[in-house]
Amino acid sequence: LDVLLELMATHIEWLGHCSFRIISESGLRILIDPFNETIGLKVAPYECDILLISHSHYDSSARHLVKTDYEEMSEKGSRIIEGITFKALQSYHDDRLGKDYGTVLVFIFELDGIKFGYLSHIGIRPKEVILDELKDLDICFVPVGGVLALDPTNARVLMNELKPKLIFPMHFSDRYLNFTLLGIGEFTRLMSKALGTRRIDNWIYEVNKEEFPEEPEVVLMQHWPGASGI
Repeated sequence: LDVLLELMATHIEWLGHCSFRIISESGLRILIDPFNETIGLKVAPYECDILLISHSHYDSSARHLVKTDYEEMSEKGSRIIEGITFKALQSYHDDRLGKDYGTVLVFIFELDGIKFGYLSHIGIRPKEVILDELKDLDICFVPVGGVLALDPTNARVLMNELKPKLIFPMHFSDRYLNFTLLGIGEFTRLMSKALGTRRIDNWIYEVNKEEFPEEPEVVLMQHWPGASGI
């Protein structure tokens, strides 16, 4: 995986489900919500400098599988790590204010002049204070598969409100997952009525700030090829 460190550009790697690794222009590695193989996907070689964990469920908190030393953020608040300010704001995993499945953290940070927002497995429209922090996002990772998280309709409503430049859907069905989620098709259909869609036949996306679209665009990636089936 770390062959990317030789490339002087910001990269996003989709490792599967809701796990992403972002690599800065200088080679700093930020890993978000690593899962373990009990979800039905194989685990990539988890290596990072900074680990963000949004909640303690088994599909998002496999810190024990990370093979390198790292700084972790897994509690709400604001921290500066490696010169980057990370904000972790508390929201809910279900539409009953966490009574069913607890809370999750929404992460917001800026890297290489790019503002990222990671919405974890939110199951409800975030509070206004969080929405204010999510304004002017360049890149947003949003759950779209329903079942304890936003469904396609509510994800579309939220993205139409926030209007990030690039939208990376996550938390949707994969034939190898051993639990049921809605597919990506309905979200794509709903979003295509107003927005463009970019399909990337790769699990690596090179971020080029000069090519950000004027209107929000959905980016559909392949996940790490080694993740398919255990």
